[in-house]
This record gives sequence, structure tokens and C-alpha cells, in this order.
Amino acid sequence: MNILFLQPQPGIRNLKYALAFKNRGFDVNIIHGYTCKTLTEYYGYGDEYFKKFVKLDLENLERDIRRVMKSYHIDLIHSHNAPDYLTVAAIRAVDDTPIIHENQDTISLRKTPYFPGAYSENDVKKQLMNEKVANEQCNARIHVTEEMLEYIRKKYGSKRDIVFYNYMSESMMPNSFKEKLSKKDGNVHIVYEGSLSSFIGDHYDLAEIFEGIASHQLHIHIYAANSNLDYKNLAEKNSFIHYHGHLDPRQLFEEITKYDFGWAGFNDAKNKPHMDVALPNKTMEYLACGLPTLSFPHEAQKRFIKKYGIGLIIDDLETLPQKLSDRNLLKKVQENVLRKRLHFTFEKNIGKVIDLYQTLA
Repeated sequence: MNILFLQPQPGIRNLKYALAFKNRGFDVNIIHGYTCKTLTEYYGYGDEYFKKFVKLDLENLERDIRRVMKSYHIDLIHSHNAPDYLTVAAIRAVDDTPIIHENQDTISLRKTPYFPGAYSENDVKKQLMNEKVANEQCNARIHVTEEMLEYIRKKYGSKRDIVFYNYMSESMMPNSFKEKLSKKDGNVHIVYEGSLSSFIGDHYDLAEIFEGIASHQLHIHIYAANSNLDYKNLAEKNSFIHYHGHLDPRQLFEEITKYDFGWAGFNDAKNKPHMDVALPNKTMEYLACGLPTLSFPHEAQKRFIKKYGIGLIIDDLETLPQKLSDRNLLKKVQENVLRKRLHFTFEKNIGKVIDLYQTLA
């Protein structure tokens, strides 16, 4: 089967798909259309797991998609948002090839700009129209949470829909755990890995949250998806905030096993509706690395964490020390994490996506 992946800025989730197909023995060639950077250009590796990366001309998206369809004999298109303009371009470019639209994000639930993959002529009004067209005119949809599926169905109607979480890739899981820093110094060490923002009110605007954690003399270690000097400067002023910059995902997941907890609480001052339907990659990644997740009560995350008992929900940072002092609860949570860490992987669950492909193609 020849599949065309589309996403303005390809992400690690797409790499996890490719790895899972390979590990499961699913015979597929993935050509990846994009408009920004390839995986290797952005993350340092990943292109080698795809047949080809093809940069699409923003001024001629439909033409370029038709060329790829013809050159590689594409059987199915799997387009990942956000934004949603490549799905719309694919809908306009092809007539008889099934298109899956994957909702990893929802522009209509955000009050802050969406940057990755956006461009100057693709303003918010146009992004909202593209979200509508993509969801209403595709053949099937994949959503990252049940909450996102419910929102999209209510807003744009029903389709052939499946939920596929932001699982961890078995290929990226650490082979061993490092000794905990807390065993050496007796302090609590929390890690955050992922995106950071300096845009006030963005859900990745985490500076005040990190300062709040540090105010309780809890160490917070930051591994940035992309370097951010504002957080580096923040760490230089606070001995409990540690900025480690960017680390290749192939090393990152073993490195973070030396911490006690993973942080997944976001700034919901402007984007609370969006955060309530999201289940970020890092929640699954912390689980895979043997770390209980600490999160604010974002609805989808709260439901997942409570259902499987793999972390703690923090209503207010002032209650964080009290939560972390309940040794019996922490012991139970840690046991749950170690017991369930191998269950939530792409490879264990990829059959749902393969079934969808084979039904449509």
C-alpha cells in the first residue's frame, strides 16, 4: 500500500506511525508531503523511515499533491493537522482517493495563534474555514482523545471516526532506567520535556508554573523541543529550575528516567477548552519512562490519569507538596506506572489504524 502523509510541519507522532508499521510488518510505503521542514531537519533524524519527503509549494499545493499522487501511485491520503490546509488542498486535488483527516489539534478551540506550519496568508479566519472543510469533506477521521472526537462530531457531524492516543513508540522506550537523582540528594526532581512558548497566555507559556514549582524547593528540569533563551535565562536566576536545552529523542527518554515525576500541567488562561480535549505526547512518554505524571485537571488528561492511576492531579500548585508527601498513594501510583507502561504503545494499538486503512483503500 502506498500512503501519502500530509502535515505542514511533520511531528514525532508521524515518525511513531512509520516505526509501528515497520515493527508490525505492515507492508506500506509512506511518502510525506510537507511545507516547513522534514523530520531530520527539525528533530535531527526520522526521514530514513519514510520512502520520500516531498516539499510542497504553498502557492501550488493542489498541483504538487496531484504530481505526488501520480508519481507514487498513492492508494490513500492520511493528512495530519494542524493547521488543516493540506487536507483541504488534498480534497480539492483528488477525486477518487480516500482521505483520512487526523485531528491532533483544534484551531477553533484556541485563542492564541497556531505557529507550526502556519503562514502569513493563512489567517485565523481562513484556518477556521479550513478546519470545517477538512472535517466535513474527508472520508474518515482520527482523533487523539475521546473528548476531541465528541467536540468535532458535535461541531461538524459524524464520519467514520476512531480515537488513537498519542502513544509511545516501542522503538523509543528506554532499555534501562538510570539511578534517581533523589537517591543522591534526597530532593524531589520533576522533569518537563516538550514545547515552550514565550507568548503570554499560550498553553506552553510555562514560566510562572515552573517558578511556582521551584518556590516549594522542588527541582524542575526542562528539556525543550526547540531552544528557548527565555527559559534558559529563567533557570540562571533560580537554583531549582534547570534548563537542559534540546536532546535528541533517542537519548531523551532514557535520560529522563533519573527524575521522579513528569510534569504535564499547562497554562490554560486562554486555551482551557483546547487543553480539556488534549492528551499530549508527554503523558504517554512519562508513562513509558516509568515516571508518574503530574498534571493540572485538564479534562482529557485528568480522565486518563485517574482511570489508569498513573499520576496525580494537582488543582493548585500550593497543594503540590502535600500531594507529594502521601507515600502510600505514591507507592500505588508508581506500581501502576511500572505495570502499565508497556500497554500504551503504538505497536500494541496500531491495528486500529491498519484496519481503517484497509477498509478505505
